Amino acid sequence: MPFKKFYFILLLLWSFNVDGKTSNILKLSCEYDPKLIKKESNVPSTNDDQKINSSIICKSFGCNDIVEVNMHDNNNGETEYRLRNSWFDHQGILLDDFLMTENKITINTFVSQAYFLDSYDIDRVTGKTQRTIYRFDDPDFFFNLRKLQENASTDRPLFNKKGKLSLKTIKSFSLEPWEIFYFEGKCFEGTGV
Repeated sequence: MPFKKFYFILLLLWSFNVDGKTSNILKLSCEYDPKLIKKESNVPSTNDDQKINSSIICKSFGCNDIVEVNMHDNNNGETEYRLRNSWFDHQGILLDDFLMTENKITINTFVSQAYFLDSYDIDRVTGKTQRTIYRFDDPDFFFNLRKLQENASTDRPLFNKKGKLSLKTIKSFSLEPWEIFYFEGKCFEGTGV
């Protein structure tokens, strides 16, 4: 084996050991009805702007999707939960809320670097799912966020300890998303269901 290849493999093994252990704790096969996609927008628009191009939305966000929740244990004792789907595919996005009971699954991400937030409410018995995607990448949001950052107090911080922004915080400060997409469909545990 050439030295460069050996060195590369050694480097990969070392980097995985440093990062801790990741395990998949939930895998869902989801399908959303394109005809049931709804959109709300804060931007004044014409009737043409309000029409939904469901094929583009499905291509962007995945109307047929595999959704995973992965648990990552860091070497320093912290546990993180991450969501992976067609939108947040690479390493996933950090979860703000993750609740799995006998009958229900609730998943909320933090606001991503692209200023999107993904949310799921899933009935584990029927599979009925409401997925909501919040889009925050508009100038008004950034302006209001900057104003709040300047006035934020330590007893009511805007971001958590890791610098993440949650849906609860956004709602508590009355920050409005630019657009909200609502998907209705079914998610079942496993793949190929």
